Amino acid sequence: MRLVSIVVACALFSSAAQAWARSFLGASIGQSEIGEEATRELDLITSGAVDAKGTAWKIFGGYMFNRHFGFESAYVRLGDVSYSGVFSSLAVTGGKLEVRGFNVAAVGNFPVNEQLSVFGKIGLFFWEAEANDTTASIGAFSAADEGSDVSFGVGVGYEFTRNLGVRAEWELFKVAEADATLVSIGFLWRF
Repeated sequence: MRLVSIVVACALFSSAAQAWARSFLGASIGQSEIGEEATRELDLITSGAVDAKGTAWKIFGGYMFNRHFGFESAYVRLGDVSYSGVFSSLAVTGGKLEVRGFNVAAVGNFPVNEQLSVFGKIGLFFWEAEANDTTASIGAFSAADEGSDVSFGVGVGYEFTRNLGVRAEWELFKVAEADATLVSIGFLWRF
């Protein structure tokens, strides 16, 4: 009898988890800020001015195993950083640093009610940075770098229907020992 009870409980739990399990796709847009130290860590300037804020966007998708746990992957374009200044006593002008990458993260979700939830995520960001500027005595200069580092995020989600929702989130990506943050809002479709 005990074995039958365990089998029935497992079957009920499994069917309830499968009823909630679903995939999702979405897109978000927002504002990013890439730490000024990125221009120094990537050896672009040793001192100068940096405009670290830009428009950023991402396309994401994932799968929720149940109401509380899932995973997400995303292509993230963190925007452009403008910079000018000095590198080893050479003037640097018209600098532009573009950062983008692919993020994979584990997602923890806490439903507040049937429509509203808060979530957090931790993952790994595989980033790529490209820079272009004009350096005195050299002329046009370009450089590229890539790496991987940790990412974090927290947010709030609201479901209009079973399939359509909106989310607002704050994320932190490490790029060449610099912090890059993204505050965004987006829509997602669950299926």
